[in-house]
Parts: sequence; structure tokens; C-alpha cells
Amino acid sequence: MLNTLHLRSLLIVGASAAAMSTVASPALAQNVIQELVVTAQKREEALQDVPIAVSAFDQEALQKGKIDGGPNLVLAVPNVNFSKGNFTGYNFQIRGIGSKLVAGSGDAGTGIHLNNAPLISNNLFETEFYDMERVEVLRGPQGTLYG
Repeated sequence: MLNTLHLRSLLIVGASAAAMSTVASPALAQNVIQELVVTAQKREEALQDVPIAVSAFDQEALQKGKIDGGPNLVLAVPNVNFSKGNFTGYNFQIRGIGSKLVAGSGDAGTGIHLNNAPLISNNLFETEFYDMERVEVLRGPQGTLYG
């Protein structure tokens, strides 16, 4: 008798779980995953089609994650570090490769582009992201694309 009671309770739980899954499936079908378009390879493509390690945030994700400037962006992107020195000195690192130069004639290992133009003097981390469409952080050897 105990086995039949246990079997009945399992059947009732299983039937209620199956009913909940059929009720919940139309609600889940209404959720549409928004496709994020990035320009990591200098052309617009869907993020899932890009073969590069990219962290991308559209305007909605920036607002939802409360990413309103460079210091918050560093906290939201893996393998990215930023340290500020005296006055205008800074070091922006991705995967340990940074922009800290030993000599003034050397090139930085990382680059920051705003509207497809390189920023020579980095003020990105001193300003807020106002009316920003998207932010893309590319990790990897993009020297062939961005020079």
C-alpha cells in the first residue's frame, strides 16, 4: 500500500509538471532573443557569427548594467584592466598586454577607437557614455584589421 501511495504521488507530481510545461511553453516562445550587430571585422555582422573574442554591449545593455563610463566597463568585461597614474598617465590592458610605454617612440599594445577613429590621448575613462549606441571590446590579435 505504501508503494502504491508513493507511485500515485509521483504520478500526480509528474502530471502537474507536464501540465506546467505545456502552459509555460507559449510564454517562452514569445521571448525573442535580440540579435546584436557588431563591427569587429570592419563590417556589420551578428555577434554570434564573428570568430573573434568580443564583449559587446548595446545601448540597452549599457543602461541595464549601469555601465556609464570606462571604470564600469572594466568591471563588466573579463581580462580588461585599467590603472591611472599621475596626471595623464594611464595603462589600459587586455589579457596582460597594455598601453604603458617604456619609451615615447613605442607603439601601444592596445588601442581605443571612438567612432572608428583611434584615440591618441585616452580620455575615454574620464568621460561618461552619453548617447552611446554600443561598446565593443575585442580581445585578440586585431592588428591585421586595425593596424
